Amino acid sequence: MADKSRDISVVVVGGSYAGAAAARKLADLSKKGYPGLKVTLVDEKSHYFHAIGFPKSLVDGKYASKSFLPFSAFFEAGTQHQFVNSRLHAVTDAHHLELENGQQLYFDYLVLATGGKAPGPINVSATGKDDGLAEIERLRTGLENADSVLVIGGGAVGVEVTGFVAAAFPQKKVTLVHSGKRLLPANFREGVSNGAVAKLGQLGVNVVLNERIELPEDFGHAAHIGPQVLSGASGAEYSSDVQILAVGFKVNSAFLEPLEAKLGSLLHIEDGPGFIRVRPTLQLDSDAFPNIFVPGDANDLPMTAKYGFKAEMQGGTTAANIKKLIDSGFDQAFVRSQQQQRSSSVEVPPLSKWSDMLDAILVPIGPDLGVAQMLKVALGCSGIGNFIVRQLKTKDFMLWMRKGYFPNKQQIN
Repeated sequence: MADKSRDISVVVVGGSYAGAAAARKLADLSKKGYPGLKVTLVDEKSHYFHAIGFPKSLVDGKYASKSFLPFSAFFEAGTQHQFVNSRLHAVTDAHHLELENGQQLYFDYLVLATGGKAPGPINVSATGKDDGLAEIERLRTGLENADSVLVIGGGAVGVEVTGFVAAAFPQKKVTLVHSGKRLLPANFREGVSNGAVAKLGQLGVNVVLNERIELPEDFGHAAHIGPQVLSGASGAEYSSDVQILAVGFKVNSAFLEPLEAKLGSLLHIEDGPGFIRVRPTLQLDSDAFPNIFVPGDANDLPMTAKYGFKAEMQGGTTAANIKKLIDSGFDQAFVRSQQQQRSSSVEVPPLSKWSDMLDAILVPIGPDLGVAQMLKVALGCSGIGNFIVRQLKTKDFMLWMRKGYFPNKQQIN
């Protein structure tokens, strides 16, 4: 058994769902027999934003303000852990990375929870709370002044945003256009989709399926305020005062270029969103970098694994695997092998594989309605679905759970 009191540096890049879960669990280890363990959390934003709750933030300013939590509160005062407010520029080798502010960090273990550019306005682009709230407020004001709203994309985000907009502004004409033959991800039962269509209909939403909106090249990746007429592949035209995109996803993997140059091969998939290749253990898919993990939306796991709560579970798996490596003394052996230029000879102990066993979804459709699937049971058109979703998610979109990641309450406004 390796000496648990030795100095160990873990860097976690990205403080959203996967990164926050991994960083919290790893930081807590320093109080449980690993006093030399230091966790550095890096994020380009000063505040965590509870993106899952965006549909509620869009129509409720007080909730929106509560949804921003300062990373300065992530670690308890007086600990060796630290938060660095910067963006990752490059991972330069198996133990070093460079930030855009010019700072270089050493790591024994690296967690790349960098996520991706999420659909539409749910991806608040501002790097601080005040600007983030202003960004949401501009869209809310646009909705208040609009007569008609078009939401493009019928996944969970699109359905939730549409439901909350329609419920908050019942006098508006709200249209949801989706390219698929039914709403919500295809891995869920058709009854959930049918229920979503029916309950959006209760709120007066016009749902259009099997229609792909042809977006102008300069349309961007967010909401637009102002009258526009967009065409569908069917030839139909859709006129609206506000357009909200809930489609599209892009992963940044440019920071891996130095590692890819060393390997002479790619660590990401060139096509599509550009997902980063991982092994079932969530390690980067390369024998040369067994100390680098990629949990969350940035990895190439199926889209069915890309939900907030599943990203958190992947963050937990990552933290557990790093603990196993620490306990085995892997970081010490890995450094020695690199010094001797024999990195391939280091044996990696057995690690846990990510297993996506939970196929569940909760989709609030405004404050009172919702659909769900739990244990393969679809709760679509029934009132039971409304009740369960209200009880488990709608009230605060589970923000209370994420507040537990921020123990330094004195730093929270």
